[in-house]
Amino acid sequence: MRTLRKTLLLTMTLVLSLSVILAGCGSSSGSGGKDGKVEISWMVTSNPAKQPWYEQTVKDFEAKYPNIKVKLMTFPYAQIDQKIQTMISGKNMADVWSSNWSEAGFATFNQLGILLDMTPYLEKEPDVVKGIDPRLLDIYKVDGKTYGLPMLNYGTFLFYNKDLLDAAGLPYPTTDWEDQSWNWDKMVEYGTKLTDKSKQQYGLLYDDTANKRAWLFGGDFFSEDAYKTGNMGEPQILNNPKIVEAIQKNADLVLKHKISPNPAQTEAMNQLGNPFMTGKVAMMIGGGWGFQNFKQAEFRWGAAALPNVEGRQISLYVDPWNIYKNTKHPDEAWTFVKFLMDPKGAAKTYAENTGATPVYEELLDNWYVDIAKAMEMKPEEVKQLNEGVIKYGRESDNHLIAKFDSILKTTNQTMSAIYNGTKSVEDGLKNIDSNLRSLNLK
Repeated sequence: MRTLRKTLLLTMTLVLSLSVILAGCGSSSGSGGKDGKVEISWMVTSNPAKQPWYEQTVKDFEAKYPNIKVKLMTFPYAQIDQKIQTMISGKNMADVWSSNWSEAGFATFNQLGILLDMTPYLEKEPDVVKGIDPRLLDIYKVDGKTYGLPMLNYGTFLFYNKDLLDAAGLPYPTTDWEDQSWNWDKMVEYGTKLTDKSKQQYGLLYDDTANKRAWLFGGDFFSEDAYKTGNMGEPQILNNPKIVEAIQKNADLVLKHKISPNPAQTEAMNQLGNPFMTGKVAMMIGGGWGFQNFKQAEFRWGAAALPNVEGRQISLYVDPWNIYKNTKHPDEAWTFVKFLMDPKGAAKTYAENTGATPVYEELLDNWYVDIAKAMEMKPEEVKQLNEGVIKYGRESDNHLIAKFDSILKTTNQTMSAIYNGTKSVEDGLKNIDSNLRSLNLK
């Protein structure tokens, strides 16, 4: 299965590269109808919770712009990469979509040259992005050109079960990212007190990849250039002692402190549902989509800053709206993206319907109130969480380095052995370094 998925991604890369060359000046599915209407297409991932918003957005847009028809294309996430390959090859690629709603990600599509530079449009209409933190806007700028506009911003946080912390007599961890008393050792102390083997309850589940765990300690598997160029290049795994420290401390959570499940145990718990939602873990480090997902929990819960570690960097998941470079109707596609970005219109209703963290400042206050209510916390605390994660945050590696699916599979194979205790951290990192080099992604 792994070989098949790797082959699929490589095949898509080859097909996309060839198709971009053959596409010339136009290959979008958009067309001009006999009635004078222009049709553009919008590709999204299928999601029952978002479907009403998709459909209402199309309806509202067409009512405002009667000469532009939007064809809504909805596919399961697992099929998106294959669909893009097919559409590019058939010269009917969607005009508007989010490059990160796929395994390939922004960097892969940008390398292939299929993303439209929106800079000329923004120079004429700068108010489209007014009120968005410049640090978020910079994520999808390459060589000063803008190839994507951020629509949401999920950070990474520590979620905790208030009922379990109350039972253990533990105060709730802080929302202040500058609080040095909430450090790694304190989190381990909490995890130890919250682990109950008789109930098969673990104190902590760290739901993130090896490289982003290294980020928390100031390490990085890859060079700065990798994130700028989209090419993995030479791995930096053996050049930074902070990486060894980070992976050792994470392995200790499982093997020494025994407050976190190993990969096999995590997989078993996932079969019964999200381990945090089922009460099998008391604390969980994960993406900000938890703010919406955990509203359905049958217990009281909250969120906190990640431990205060020197040099820490926190992963952000900022999804953009993109336009296909070879669209036949770039002006109409831009008009639709503007509509999607409107903080008084579609961007507002998206945040309200999905719970996603909005990027516009004017929408954040309502989001703070909504999330604070769900967690029985103060809006000021939620604001502190969000502002802190942006301060220390950086965009997720899989969004900025091309062919990251292959990189992640290669890394995970060895990390499982480290967390299971069958391979030492030093040997495992050497193994990962060698295997990544063998991918020859330069």
